[in-house]
Amino acid sequence: MLIEAGSMSIREKGIKSKKKLLKAAQKCFAKYGFDATGVAKICKSAGLSKGAFYHHFSSKQDLFLEMLDQWLKILDGYIDDVKKDSDNIPELVMNIASKARPVFIEAEGQLPIFIELWMKASRDQGLRKITIVSYKKYLKLFREIINEGVQKGSIRKVNPDIISRMIVAVAVGLMMQGLLDPEGANWDKTAKESIAVIIRGLTGK
Repeated sequence: MLIEAGSMSIREKGIKSKKKLLKAAQKCFAKYGFDATGVAKICKSAGLSKGAFYHHFSSKQDLFLEMLDQWLKILDGYIDDVKKDSDNIPELVMNIASKARPVFIEAEGQLPIFIELWMKASRDQGLRKITIVSYKKYLKLFREIINEGVQKGSIRKVNPDIISRMIVAVAVGLMMQGLLDPEGANWDKTAKESIAVIIRGLTGK
């Protein structure tokens, strides 16, 4: 029993140190950028040793990919909630767009670093294979949504693959503009109105 209690204590300590490393990395990446942030800097910010770092992560890139995965899980949670509350396909697509701002807020300043990672992925075949999984997942999500709308007759007969890529292109484009010029527009409103234009084309209304 004592051994079990001790083991649980070790596991809890491990979870806590991992969270500290992730939080420290978020701050360092946001302040210095991915390339300028070394493992030593992350460990110093977290108040932990390099041994603790490498116990949880094989590299700085491995840590960052876990950050990306956690952020995408938050996004998935928002989408799941929207899917439960939406009665039809056009409404579902609009409601997903309306969640753009909360998701960006959850990223806590990490969006520039995500974009930095995606740029690296365009030159690194191994990294590209990892990061493209999430991209394809959201293409598939919107493709299935559009296909369902076509089958139910709530939207016109269109190519779901093309429309899904169009929606993702709008989302990524707005994200880039928001990063470059955060005060340049009401990005919540712009996201909704941009998707509304697509939906009017899909529904003819």
